[in-house]
Amino acid sequence: MASEFDISQAAAAIYAESLLQLATEAGQAESVGQEMEDLAAIWKAEPGFAAMMLSAAIDVDARRDSLKRIFADRLSPLTMKLLLVLNAHRRSSILAAVCDSYRRKLAVQLGRQSVFVSTAVPLDDARREKLRAEIRRLTRREPVLFETVDPDLLGGMAVQVGDKLYDTTIRRRIRKIRSILLASTEQHLLAGGDRFVTEG
Repeated sequence: MASEFDISQAAAAIYAESLLQLATEAGQAESVGQEMEDLAAIWKAEPGFAAMMLSAAIDVDARRDSLKRIFADRLSPLTMKLLLVLNAHRRSSILAAVCDSYRRKLAVQLGRQSVFVSTAVPLDDARREKLRAEIRRLTRREPVLFETVDPDLLGGMAVQVGDKLYDTTIRRRIRKIRSILLASTEQHLLAGGDRFVTEG
């Protein structure tokens, strides 16, 4: 049985695919992609915007009026229409997923490489450019970064490029050390048990 998350992701992919087709036909695929990136950034940086899009208590008409007031002069007609269609179908809550899906699909269309980066703190410009340069060297493609911040990683970064995961996080190192220590302790206990049985 599909979870609510799976259903939302599938719906987001459908909206993103439709938008990409329309934007490509209009010669606006990349400019719309930038708008989707900007919307994703606003979603993360402005809790009030995310709350407005997520809330089931806000009337569809009221949300529509707010979206027009905020974005009418800042977004292309295609991106503005996406916001209004999502709202009309009570799907505003999946906007962030649509933005993410659009960027992934656009990267594939342009022959770029999607790269998923998780860090304990946000990347600064110098580290981001260094990472981009390394991905270019490895893949011979222009990387498109999808960044997430996870304080539980403690430090370092996890980078997924295609089906390869490069994990240099401190959390991973701690887990590896813990695994080694547990294995060593187990071996020591087993060796001690063998001596006890032998001596007995």
